[in-house]
Formats: sequence, structure tokens, C-alpha cells
Amino acid sequence: MDKTSIIVVGSCIALLGVNWWYTSNQTPPPAPAPQAQTAPATPIAEQPAAPQQATTPATPAYATPAVPVPQTIATLTSHDAAGKPVARYTIQDIGGSVKCVDMLGQAINSTKEELRGDVSINGNVPQGIGTLMFRLSNDAAPAFDQTTYSVIPDLTNDKQVAIIARMGDLMVRKIYALAPLQQGDKTLDGNAYVLNLTVDVQNVGGVPLTAANWGLYAGGMSQINHAEGSIYTHYIRLENGDFEKENRGSFDPFFGSAKSRIYTTGCKDLKWVGTMSQYYSTVVMPSANSGNNAWYAAPTRYKLPVTNEEVDGVEVAAGVPDFTLSPKTADMPGGVRSLSYKIFTGPKLNLMLEDMTHDIPRIEQIMDYGWLYLISYPMNWLINIFHDWFGNWGWAIVAMTFVVRLIIWPLYRKSYTSMKRMSLLQPMMKELKEKYPNDQQKVSMEMMNLYRQYGISPFGGCLPMFLQIPIFFAFFYVLQTAAELRGAPFLGWVTDLSQMDTVYTLPFTIMGWEPAINVLPFVMAASMIFMMKMTPQAGDPTQQKIMKFMPVMFFLFCYTYPSALALYWTTTNIISIIQTLIIRRLPQPTLEKVDPKKRKQPKKGGFLDRMQRMMEEQQKALEEQKRQANMRNVTKK
Repeated sequence: MDKTSIIVVGSCIALLGVNWWYTSNQTPPPAPAPQAQTAPATPIAEQPAAPQQATTPATPAYATPAVPVPQTIATLTSHDAAGKPVARYTIQDIGGSVKCVDMLGQAINSTKEELRGDVSINGNVPQGIGTLMFRLSNDAAPAFDQTTYSVIPDLTNDKQVAIIARMGDLMVRKIYALAPLQQGDKTLDGNAYVLNLTVDVQNVGGVPLTAANWGLYAGGMSQINHAEGSIYTHYIRLENGDFEKENRGSFDPFFGSAKSRIYTTGCKDLKWVGTMSQYYSTVVMPSANSGNNAWYAAPTRYKLPVTNEEVDGVEVAAGVPDFTLSPKTADMPGGVRSLSYKIFTGPKLNLMLEDMTHDIPRIEQIMDYGWLYLISYPMNWLINIFHDWFGNWGWAIVAMTFVVRLIIWPLYRKSYTSMKRMSLLQPMMKELKEKYPNDQQKVSMEMMNLYRQYGISPFGGCLPMFLQIPIFFAFFYVLQTAAELRGAPFLGWVTDLSQMDTVYTLPFTIMGWEPAINVLPFVMAASMIFMMKMTPQAGDPTQQKIMKFMPVMFFLFCYTYPSALALYWTTTNIISIIQTLIIRRLPQPTLEKVDPKKRKQPKKGGFLDRMQRMMEEQQKALEEQKRQANMRNVTKK
């Protein structure tokens, strides 16, 4: 491989390295402890009366030694603007929490009969979302509220559920309420996946009670099924205006000691915390006085539904600021602390999340488009627009690809023209190689002079290819998080665009991997090779080597990824073939020398200028070495 090849290939590797760096996870350092706060007094006793209380310990213990079996005490079902049920919240008595949130009509796996039940977020997690946590620290596992809660009938209806329990000298009341879809003149579809939670804690004992290192459990997350990778499971937060995400690797870093948990306090501006998988997320946002200074996260293991296969997961909690409650006296009720939260538990739908940013700041960041956001977001927007027109996500991808190719048409035509003119130089390049058979440096210099004489950019043919690489990766990010494509069919054998278009699985395994026959990647590779055959063969050997390697690289990359990715690249190739046929019908470029006075000189200090000067210096050095060698030979004689 010549030096130019090394530079070009090295640039590609550098781009992939930058992409990895932006999507890598960094573990934040621990922060100082929060300051204690005092809550306003709004006695629970003065609010609507509760029914009979659940039996609780006589002392203010935060968890009972024996954990009873949770029972469902209420459910809430949210509906979208059209009245269709989209999410069901199951509320359990133990801990007074949301045991699970079922995504109604969204299958665990659309391609397997036994896995077509509804996706259940937090369904495989022992603790429920909204459970109070105690004794948060980096040193030991926290305690969870195991008190048994009961429903308050007067405050419960089809829009909200109110529950209450006594925990030693604490009375705790929680109200889970569905968020309204309508906000002014605007309908927020994402609010169908939002619960508003209010937690009122009252001291009913005779001594002051101080709450320190409390938290509100924000749930656990793992992959939904075996086909979705655990690499997409993260715990997330919006801290100091920056979206942060970490996976299990942050608990066992390459450098440093492993951690069983992370409890960080003293955050300056923690807007929300949560978890996310490839297509779903849970986000808990405290109100201003309910905790914006601490978060907790830990690695764990969960079982997948139906198969019971154990997979890696993470859990997270929002810290509660320390507070002290005054005691109950004959004249005054005990002190009360009121905490409030917004809880989003739903699919990662880009346009839906974009509409929710007023209530939950920057929640659209969970789409995780990374440094290619400026390309990924418009592509997702276009796909949604075309889906509204065609009613099929596959045809929406085809239409979006057509628009992308239309936008880069001028550049593609210029590239084709440049490569065509380059191919006309091949006879001259062949002569140069014959003239200097043992001097590759001289051949390269003379080739650069030819490019200058005929006004040809040696990289003109590569530019569209390199431009398509960030577009390809941007669409890759769109596909990796677009919940719209889960279970979305296209044509015939393509029954789920979010998974491989497997038509047959071979009856054996290779190192635990089941080889499968996927059709679209083969179609993609064949169309790419055919397209390259139609493209003029440039005289530059670097471009020829890269172009020959591209079909293999994209085939391997697409083979084990969602079929939508192969569909996009196959469509790109087919449109490129059509564009090439159109260009061939246009007047073809000729090879004419450029007037030296009008010849564009390489920009001083630019890439081409540096390459030219480097080759000239190397040529001078080689000539000097030959001259000195000849002088030594003459001296010896």
C-alpha cells in the first residue's frame, strides 16, 4: 500500500475512532454531600381521610426483614389522542410503586410467536418505580421501602391512584396521576407515557425525624429480547445541561477498581435521571425542591420474559435532599415534606420526544444520535413524514434515501466527471510507469504534475464516497434507536425492519452464534459491485483499492444489523446506478490541458501543497543519495 493509501485509510479509521470516543462512557467523580432542607407543613391529616391503614412496624424501620409477595392494588391505562390505549401502569402494594409499565400493542419480538406479548418495562425488576430508598451510599446496598400500602378510594379514579401507609413514625401518601395530553392548544402525544407522582411524608411521632440519603427508585432496565443487544442498556441523566450516559462498563473500568454501585451527591443541576435500552427509556424528573443534587446507579442481572435467560442490566434512583420533620404535638401536627416527580416510561420516538422538551428538558437526547445529530434528526423527520404519506416504514426509508441522493446529485455528477477524466489519463500513467520502472517516487511526482496540467483533483472521485460515510453512520444511529421500526414489515420476507431479514437459520452454532441466511445484505453487496462496474476506473491506485474493499466492508457491517440498514444502502446503490445511466447520456468530459496562467495552484500550506512539497523533498533526497553513491564508486575506482 502506498503512502496516499495509508493516509486515506488512516483517515477512515480516525473517523471511526472519533465516533467511538463520542459514544464512549465516562464515570463522573463523586461530589460532596447535599445540604439539609426544611419542608413546608401541610399535614396529611387535614387532607381527605384515608381508609384503614396497612400493618407496619412499630419502629421507624425502613424495611421489614421478610419481604411479602407484592399484590396489585390498582392499574391506570393511558390513551393517545385518538383514544387508543398505549400504556398500562400496574401499581403494587409493597413499596406503593409501579411494578411495571406495559407498552400495549408493542410486541416483545414480532417474529416469534412465543414472544409476541406486550413489552413490559420494569416488569423483570424486583422493585417498582417510585419506591422510596434509604441509606444510599457507595459502601453498601441501600434499603427499599417494603411497607404495605393501601388505596385511598376518595382520591382514586381512572385518572389517578392515591395510596397511603404508615412506616413507623412516618405517614407516607403517594398519588400517581396520568399527565394530560392537552396543554393549551397543543396535544403532547408523549404525555400518554408520563405519570405525575406526588409523595407526601408526615412525622406522626413525638420526636423530630431527619431524612438523609434518601432516594426515589427510577427503575431498572435491560434488553427487551435476545435480538436486542445489551450494549444499548445505559443509565442516563441530564446534569449541568449535558446529557450523560454510562453502561455497565463504568462499574468495572479498564483502569481503576471495580464498583458495586455509584452514589454521587452535590450535583449542581440534575434535571433528571433514568435508564434506557435500545428502543425504550424511563426518565424520572424531580421538581425543583424534590432533588436535583444526587443520583444512584448500580449494575444488576435480570431475566428476559418467557425465556428466563439472564442478561445484564442497570438500575438508577434520583436522590432526595436531606430534610428534617418537626414532631407532632398536642397543638401542632407533625411536619410534612412534599416531593413531586414526572415519570416518563415509553418508546424512543424522536418527534414525540421533541414535543416534550418544554416539560422534560432535552428528553429528546435519549435518542442518542451523538455527534451526528445534525444529520440523524432530519433523516428521522423525513422518514416520519414519508410514513404518514405511504403508511409503510420500508417505503418511507426508500423515499428518504431518494431525497438524500437527490441532494448530493451535483456532487455525485462532479465526482463521476472527475473519475472519467482520470480514466483518460491511464495511457499516460502507463507510460510513466514504463519510463520510471524502479522509481515510484518519480512516478508519483509526474502523476501529480499531470493532474495539475489537466485540472484534475486526485481526490475528486473519492469525495462523494467519503461524504456518504457520515450519512451512512447517521442513518445507522437513527435505526438503532427508532422504536417506530419495531415490528414494521416491508415486503415479503422482511417482516421486521428492526431485525435481520433472516429466511433460514442453519442447524448448528459457531462459538454460540447461530449462522443465518439474510437476503438483503447479499442484494446490497451485488448492487454495489454492479454500481462500481459502471463507474469509470480511475488511474489513481488508492481509489481503486478502496473501492474494491467497500462492498466487503459494507456487507460485513450490514449482515448482523437491522434489515432497514441494508434496505437503505441497497436503495442508495440502485439510485446511484440510475444516476450513472443518466450521466452517461449527457455530454461526456474530454481531456484538455489547462492554460498555465489559469491553472489553479495548490493552496499554500494545504494538504495537496504539503504532499507535493513532501514528494519533492523525498525526490531530492533520493537523487542526493544516488549522487553520493556514484561519487563513492568513482573514488574507489
